[in-house]
Amino acid sequence: MTGSDLLPIAARLLETPGRTRTAAFLLRLTLEHELTAFWLRTSLPALPRTPMRTQLLCLTAYTTPTTAARLHSLWSQLSQACHYHSYELAPTTRELHHWQSELTALLPLPTRAS
Repeated sequence: MTGSDLLPIAARLLETPGRTRTAAFLLRLTLEHELTAFWLRTSLPALPRTPMRTQLLCLTAYTTPTTAARLHSLWSQLSQACHYHSYELAPTTRELHHWQSELTALLPLPTRAS
């Protein structure tokens, strides 16, 4: 299953009450799958085996700084939403729709123009 296969599933879950955290997991997984596919297309196919933060830092050398910053911010927000804490509310549907549209706008990952 590819990252683009997960987006429609996440969209359906956004319309299901009580499934916001599950949708956040799928959105983050989509981003991670797309980033893995991106690294496999570059000269660094071993990079997907490194931690996600390392991959996001390396992204600045292969795409625009703005795109890299947006992806890092999006991944961080989705990761925070995926962690369950009894003292924090689940992400709202509005937040998830925003993250979904941000992810859709960033995909496919562009390479830096030479």
